[in-house]
Amino acid sequence: MPTPSKTEKPYVLIVEQPLGPAASHGLAALRRALEERGVAFCEGTSIVPTTDHPFILVTMRESSNPDIMRIMEPVTLPRQAEAVLIKKLSSLGRGSWLIAGGDDRGLMYALLDVAQRIGWAAPDEDPLAHVVEAEEAPFIRERSLSIYTMHKAYFESRFFDEDYLRGYLDILAADRFNTFALLFGYESSGYMAPPYPYFFDVEGFPEVGVRGWDAAQQARYLHALNRLVALCHERGLRITLGIWDHIYRGGVQQGALADTEADDADPLYERVLGLSDENLMPYSVAALAKLLQLVPGVDTLQFRMHGESGLTGEEMDHFWAQIYDVMLEHGQGVGFDARVKEFPDRLIDLALEKGVPIRLCTKYWMEQMGPPFHPTHVHPQNQHDRRHSYADLLRYPRRYGFFWRLWNGGTNRVLLWGDPDYVRRFAASTQLYDGDGFDVNEPLATKMAAQNHALTPFELLRPRYRHYRWEFQRYWPFYRLFGRLGYNPDTPADVWETEFARRFGDAGATVQEALALASRILPRIVAYTYPYNLFPTTRGWVEKERMEDLPAYAQALPSDTKEFASLAEEAERRITGGSSGKIRPQATSAWFEATAACVLELVDQAQALIGDGASAEFAAVSADLRILAHLARYHARRIYAALHWLWFQKCGDRYELDDAIDYEEEAIGAWRDLVDAAGDVYHHDLCMGRADAGLAGHWLDELAALERGLATLRAEGTARAVADSNVGLSIRHVPARGHTPGQALTVRATVTPQRGRSSFAGIVWVRYAIDQGPWRTARLIAEGGGRHRTVIPAEEVRPGLRYAIQAVCNVGAAAYPLEGKTQTVVVSDDGQPPTVEHTPPNSAPARQPLTLRARVHDPSGVAWVRLHYRPVNQCCDYTILEMQPTRTRGLYAATIPGEALDPTYDLMYLIEAMDGAGNGVLWPSLEEETPYIIVPLKRPS
Repeated sequence: MPTPSKTEKPYVLIVEQPLGPAASHGLAALRRALEERGVAFCEGTSIVPTTDHPFILVTMRESSNPDIMRIMEPVTLPRQAEAVLIKKLSSLGRGSWLIAGGDDRGLMYALLDVAQRIGWAAPDEDPLAHVVEAEEAPFIRERSLSIYTMHKAYFESRFFDEDYLRGYLDILAADRFNTFALLFGYESSGYMAPPYPYFFDVEGFPEVGVRGWDAAQQARYLHALNRLVALCHERGLRITLGIWDHIYRGGVQQGALADTEADDADPLYERVLGLSDENLMPYSVAALAKLLQLVPGVDTLQFRMHGESGLTGEEMDHFWAQIYDVMLEHGQGVGFDARVKEFPDRLIDLALEKGVPIRLCTKYWMEQMGPPFHPTHVHPQNQHDRRHSYADLLRYPRRYGFFWRLWNGGTNRVLLWGDPDYVRRFAASTQLYDGDGFDVNEPLATKMAAQNHALTPFELLRPRYRHYRWEFQRYWPFYRLFGRLGYNPDTPADVWETEFARRFGDAGATVQEALALASRILPRIVAYTYPYNLFPTTRGWVEKERMEDLPAYAQALPSDTKEFASLAEEAERRITGGSSGKIRPQATSAWFEATAACVLELVDQAQALIGDGASAEFAAVSADLRILAHLARYHARRIYAALHWLWFQKCGDRYELDDAIDYEEEAIGAWRDLVDAAGDVYHHDLCMGRADAGLAGHWLDELAALERGLATLRAEGTARAVADSNVGLSIRHVPARGHTPGQALTVRATVTPQRGRSSFAGIVWVRYAIDQGPWRTARLIAEGGGRHRTVIPAEEVRPGLRYAIQAVCNVGAAAYPLEGKTQTVVVSDDGQPPTVEHTPPNSAPARQPLTLRARVHDPSGVAWVRLHYRPVNQCCDYTILEMQPTRTRGLYAATIPGEALDPTYDLMYLIEAMDGAGNGVLWPSLEEETPYIIVPLKRPS
């Protein structure tokens, strides 16, 4: 205990009642903070009778001490679980503080907050200068972080290191996570499939065990597991154990490792033996009962219910009926989380009939990190299954809990992440269906996945860039934001701002701003276009993968097909016409370009503020930010490469192939800049999954594949020219749909030669006019390979512009468009979509018509307004109603019929509007809020 200085009055630390384990952990942190700050304090159980000594009163319940009761008289202590109260007791004139909580965990949060803020004080400051009053309660009930056991050596390096575990769990507790989930057997090539034999033998099943495993190893595993449970509980963390494999049968469970015969050289030497079709069910029943007996502190068990767990369809009903009975008999008070993929209604109903308190757990957005809202429309291949999101499960009356899992581990595997606004919006969205909360994957979640289980785990950063003891410490913004903002979206920003300033000095705010902005890049990539084969964690890694060669990239759908127009959809719109309020690829490209430029500018500003003395941490952080910025630039250019490629495929205009090649070269240039930004910061082989799926290696490895794809594009032109020579005379042209007035309009076309000729011999011209005015003519100049080009002068580009192209040679003629038609160009300088104003209803009665009104305005006039609605059931398509103008100028209305308001589901809707200049919008905007409205229905009692 420090000796009180002559100039500093000692604090009196008063702990009013015996504390539970979590609050005791918080109190220990407070003591350490005072000691490390050199603050003199003594401890007591009553108020010092003079005003000479400030005190810190720690309590959870009403006091029976008269002195304390007098001081506490105007204060109402929190009663809600996990609630926090930090209050300055200034009436005593002592600079004294009350630290209270609604329960043991809430008091721990309060104590840890004060301890952290004491650590912020400068040597010449009052040690409690940064402590602020707070009255908080949890916004989200459960805030979970999960880790996998995908690799034996990596898992054991953490599992058996109690010093590491204490540090890791301390971070989770301080950042107000309240659940730690340990998930066994996820595509681990047989390791922990199932987990029971690694921890104990089961009486009556001597044949079941782990190859090469002995009782000492089992005892070590079991002791470490119970110790982990105790360490979690000491920090107010519930613990979930995920039993994801029930028997190993290869297939998707195998991962990337060869399924070889057992021998000492087998990388999966320590796999479960003796489990068979005959003993699977009785063994699982006995093993689960024994697990609950030997690990009594487990709070929740999470089961993978479907075929990827090793179960066959024929086994499932009987298997789960017995597991339900075990949980009822031996697991009283233990939660039952069921992953909903392919989980049928009959098994949900059976659990509820038996009285199992089942909670359904689902993937939030594929096995990737999309934007912070439930998809407005899931990928069509998953519209009628339960692979991810909520499918048809949000039914009323509500019979089960719902838990949302953001599978971010498939997206941001190694790069830093930290966007406060994302977390606020995501956390709010997990309250859908009165959701119980959320789970996020830890950073580096798939480290060493699909690798030989005996290999030593790689070090993420090269030695000169390591600024931490343990790798998880590098990702402190991720933990802090998801934990603290999940607990309270209004958490004061100094909770993370002060840490950025501590690490980066005057550049702290700039680094924080750059990281928040850069963190929006990956979710946007995932949302706007995503090759479907990259859906799983074991296939897709948007941080590092080029996302297929250009033809496959161009044909991919968005992962939210309602909010984003696909590249193919936009290509078709340009050729055949049509309009949509979806976010167009060109707008996404512009977003990527602007975001990248801003991130790079902020990094340069931070570098200038830091100067030559940049730390290893800043060097690593700035590399991550530059990688993300150049990744955004890559997609910005590739969007146009894809569009021009699709136009070439549809129309055969070789100008479009030229442009596709040019943009693909620019995209590859951006990827080279990305490789340069990565430099020597990262390990050369980032083993984060299957090497044959691109989930290992380095960004440099993708360059060769990009170059090969570019060579294939170039070869396509030659092949297409040969094919076109057999078609005969025709004009290949991608029409101009819109243009800015007063800017020259370039008209391009490829004219294919008549049969039997290698080139076109004739003339090509464009005829253009304004509305019904006189026609003007301009000849298209040949540029080789059938390409022809001309320019309509700027002064002729006005509203009402229309044109046609003609080609003539000695054997015939061709025209575009056909049959004497003309192509109309929307000439307008209005690039803004309509504004939509609408006040959603708070609720609506089921089975009753619902009229919705919106004010819509645009300088170019409103072409149409549409209402899209459906139940909160992703298996349903949206019904679209034309909103009709009312007698009030700018006011539109539509009525949803009563039969559409089925009481089984709540209602959701959005509004789409289009102006006369071809600009569309969906309201609400995903840039600012959840891009649809959900209306709770009033149901009969």
